[in-house]
Amino acid sequence: MRHRHLDIDPATPVGKLGPAAIDDILDRGDLDDWKPLLDEIGQAPWGPVAEHVLRLVEQHPMYGTSRLWQSWIEEQRSEDSPSHAGASLRELRLRRGLTQLELGSRLGMTQPEVSRLEHRRDVRLSTARSYVRVLGGRLVLAARFGERDELL
Repeated sequence: MRHRHLDIDPATPVGKLGPAAIDDILDRGDLDDWKPLLDEIGQAPWGPVAEHVLRLVEQHPMYGTSRLWQSWIEEQRSEDSPSHAGASLRELRLRRGLTQLELGSRLGMTQPEVSRLEHRRDVRLSTARSYVRVLGGRLVLAARFGERDELL
């Protein structure tokens, strides 16, 4: 892709693009240019590319697209937030090939109780720990600061 004075190999991963390249893509790119950014942010809404895009659009608004980028990243982050823990618990169970009934018997719960647990917006840590333990795992809690995680 070629923008301004930059000549970027289209195979370059978004995470390897420098600040000038991302700035230029945001400012002068089209939908095809934005797709790799959207994919990267969709996969890592709290990652360095998302943070960089937010900083850029805050520093110099770009012809009405700044608010779109901010809103989209906020949406991606809300979908990645702990408030969606139920869906994550369900995915963990499904990846291990268990039914709600099988998991419930291991937890001492009924199938409807497991279903309600998986749909809750907020799950207690002790409940999540038990859920993960019966799946054969160990729950690890971390605080994320930029790219760095600190285990709690």
